[in-house]
Amino acid sequence: MTTQRTKIHEERVVWDFPIEAVWSLVSSFGAIQAWMPSITYCAVDGHGVGATRTVIGLAGEVKETLEVLDDKEHFISYRINDPVPLPAKGGFGSWKLESKGENKTSIAWTADAEEVAVEAIPELQKVYEPFMKDCLAGLKKALS
Repeated sequence: MTTQRTKIHEERVVWDFPIEAVWSLVSSFGAIQAWMPSITYCAVDGHGVGATRTVIGLAGEVKETLEVLDDKEHFISYRINDPVPLPAKGGFGSWKLESKGENKTSIAWTADAEEVAVEAIPELQKVYEPFMKDCLAGLKKALS
């Protein structure tokens, strides 16, 4: 049974990079420190779906578990393991890439959660929006 999730924030961009180049960075579960500016530490335990990573960044230490890694569909999703220092439980980050031509890629990065009070979403968006925009800027810089 799949638990319904509530969207907290989503960033969408279209960049002039081939999908393979973007996917090589986004899908590397243990390599986010290379392009996420606020991450100061990342360590991975395990390989593939089920692997966990420990990251240290703006929110302190957070553990995440890789839930989906689909190379064919260019989709990756990870669970942000509870507890987290935010008013949400069962948080997820998901990336979906789509080729828009030989050297153009559409990127959708979604943050959602299984449990979040509707009234907390505007406050969470104030955290997620600048964080996600900063991370996307770091990803674009790493691709350039």
